[in-house]
Amino acid sequence: MLMRLGAALAVPAVGGAVRAAPVIVELQGGGARLELQFAEGFDAALRQRARVWVERSVAAIVGYFGRFPVPDVELLMQPVAGGGVRGGTAFSHPAPYVRLRLGVDTSSAQFDDDWVLVHEMVHLGVPRVPRRQSWLHEGLATYVEGIARTRAGQMSAATLWHAMQRDMPQGQPQGGDEGLDHTPTWGRTYWGGALFCLLADVQIRRRSGARLGLEHALRGVLAAGGSYAVAWPLPRILEVGDAAIGQTTLAELYALTKDCPAPIDLAALWADLGVVERGGTVELRGDAPLAAVRRAIAG
Repeated sequence: MLMRLGAALAVPAVGGAVRAAPVIVELQGGGARLELQFAEGFDAALRQRARVWVERSVAAIVGYFGRFPVPDVELLMQPVAGGGVRGGTAFSHPAPYVRLRLGVDTSSAQFDDDWVLVHEMVHLGVPRVPRRQSWLHEGLATYVEGIARTRAGQMSAATLWHAMQRDMPQGQPQGGDEGLDHTPTWGRTYWGGALFCLLADVQIRRRSGARLGLEHALRGVLAAGGSYAVAWPLPRILEVGDAAIGQTTLAELYALTKDCPAPIDLAALWADLGVVERGGTVELRGDAPLAAVRRAIAG
């Protein structure tokens, strides 16, 4: 852990050169302490825009999980040329932290449109799993980030469902697929995992009369001590999540998808949810069979 500083200080570097120490800003949110560490290269205005971005991202995560997933986290900001959030990675050791690459010309609008930080923060709310089951981690982060931001008022429901309708087909099994646990392609890892989460969310809400959703299962995992700080077998995560909602939905869906392709009729699912494509956007139909489920997920 770096000592907390209010401004950059000159410190010796390897070989006798002098470099600036990081500027460190501490935030509180959702019951957690977040330490923002800005490497040399960020001016004060950009640091302020980034701080607002972090606060917005925390609000989205807290709204979904009920609290911030871990009590302490470091956000390491590394500058790159240009504008925009250029990527991020969550780590668990020696303690949870997220490394982010930010363009030094990133505008407030670019921060407002970003999904990367919320995606990485979702990882903090789920125990680590074996590499062959990374689809659960990446799928959850891919699925939850848009829902969390929509619920926080940071994007519209139409934008969310349009993006899902456009991107979910990338998670469908292709030739040679052997199920989620045995097909580590990019599409199956990210969007196959997201498709699993969508199906689970819909089924949980159908069985509960739209009272419960996937977030309640994940909150149960957190309440049982499951976060990115620990490693659990995937079946344990699903078992604890199911117990929290009084169902067996997660375990049942895993049994159906872990070892075989199990393609999904997405056209029928969108029709049931009332997500209808209309000339490059979507119409959200209130008279669809599962319209109440769609609204419970994110409007």
